[in-house]
Amino acid sequence: MSVVVTRRGEKPFTSVEELEAIFADFANALDRLDRARYALVADIRAAPGRNDPLFESVMQRLSPRWLGGFRKVGVLVKSTAGLLQAQRYARKDGISRLTSNDEAEMFRYLTDGQ
Repeated sequence: MSVVVTRRGEKPFTSVEELEAIFADFANALDRLDRARYALVADIRAAPGRNDPLFESVMQRLSPRWLGGFRKVGVLVKSTAGLLQAQRYARKDGISRLTSNDEAEMFRYLTDGQ
């Protein structure tokens, strides 16, 4: 199984509009893949921490466009807070994923059964 890796940079978004525009371009690029043939790593370790209600609401709406349709999904986080936040998103959107701060564990999970 091939693995697609997406990495979040450390630069914060300046507005919700910027976040939505970047996500639209990003999701459209992923849509050009046959998602079902790939596993996905969402590496968000560099992302600035943010959990205000507006951001949470927008991310809850946008995450399925990012993570949906892949054979397996893994989310790499840096902190316990990031782990809890990613797990909260998973409970709400219903997309099965491994959330971890261990890159080796992530790739073992994503490539198991190839």
